[in-house]
Amino acid sequence: MKYLIIGNSAAGVNAADAIRANDEKGNVTIVSNEEFNAYGRPLISYYLSGKVKPENMYYRNEDFYKFRNIEVLLNSEAEKIDVKNKEVFISGGKKLSYDKLLIATGSSPFIPPIKNLDLNKQENVFTFLTYKDGVKLKGKITKKSKVVIAGAGLIGLKAAEGLFGQVESITVIDLADRVMASVLDKAAADIIQSHIEQNDIDFKLQTSICEVCGERNVNSVVLSNGETLDCDILIVAVGVRPNVNLAKEAGIKTAKGIIVDEYMETSAKDVYAAGDCVESLDLLLNESKVLALWTNASNQGETAGFNMTGMKKKAPAAFPMNAISFFGLQLISAGIISSSKQDDIVTDSAENKLRRLNISNDSLIGFILINYKQRAGIYTALINDRTKLSTLEYDITLKDIGLDVYPKEERTKKIWNHKGGC
Repeated sequence: MKYLIIGNSAAGVNAADAIRANDEKGNVTIVSNEEFNAYGRPLISYYLSGKVKPENMYYRNEDFYKFRNIEVLLNSEAEKIDVKNKEVFISGGKKLSYDKLLIATGSSPFIPPIKNLDLNKQENVFTFLTYKDGVKLKGKITKKSKVVIAGAGLIGLKAAEGLFGQVESITVIDLADRVMASVLDKAAADIIQSHIEQNDIDFKLQTSICEVCGERNVNSVVLSNGETLDCDILIVAVGVRPNVNLAKEAGIKTAKGIIVDEYMETSAKDVYAAGDCVESLDLLLNESKVLALWTNASNQGETAGFNMTGMKKKAPAAFPMNAISFFGLQLISAGIISSSKQDDIVTDSAENKLRRLNISNDSLIGFILINYKQRAGIYTALINDRTKLSTLEYDITLKDIGLDVYPKEERTKKIWNHKGGC
């Protein structure tokens, strides 16, 4: 059996691991357009700041591939999939055949239409999605750099944190009225922004970059509010888009992401897809959407790998979740943050602390925790299990929670399962 995987990040690597666990003899090949072995994308900002050394960026080293007899083709771009003849055309004129194929092509930075912006020509304009982006950026900055970051989402804020103390100034621009607008409500966003601002990082919200000045190097940016900012380094971090073109051109069904069934198989026979390039079932909204989450990609990759070997394993449903820190401030959010008139919003706040619960129809459907990380796992379980809050031992809105929130029988079951019982 020939297994071919396009993509060497969370989905692709976990798929390869699952395949090898169930098929010791089949040929497993991973094709990657990057020059590095599998690394932790969340570590890029810590590499930039110097907190993580290059040798510690990898979560799968060469021994992982060697001991599992997995062939990895780095710096190799998959250019075309021929689903009829079961072949993939690779850069350099190579052609690989497969029996089972996994598309785990991830996502790419979205580049907004900004006048005079040209990433191919301007040497001081960067994205911040790959390790290579981080390496290039680290080699370009100086203590005198005036950095402008387009995008106050998770990627943009982590880029700002990574650059702290290494440049002269950092300004973050976003069209929204708050940071991390797709993840946080205004109250939570204000806490995060205020904390980051204490580290000499400026924000200009409700505006955007409409023009850049400078041909080979950007020297200033013009904002939609008419303001002009000096700029030695420009980072574009306004969002990502799923890489679906390879699948789409092969005739595989796509929408915003690649369409897959519950077994991660696409519309093409023996072709699977997983990770940030696919549409996943949102457990809470019960609809298909792109959920660009590391854990989701890992779970989907593992599921696809098992099914490629002939098993029948359904992919777990997921929901939006983020766990991140900014200058030591811990933020965890999950589920549905926006509310309707029928929802019950419970908020406890103090200086640099916030607990916000979104309750609907006797169920917890979302939460935001700032410096309340101890109970995040239980809140997440309540959402994932769709637990009726009226069945719990006490009202979760009135006191801090632990496993004692569950009735004794359910509590014993969860403790036993956690310890590996059956």
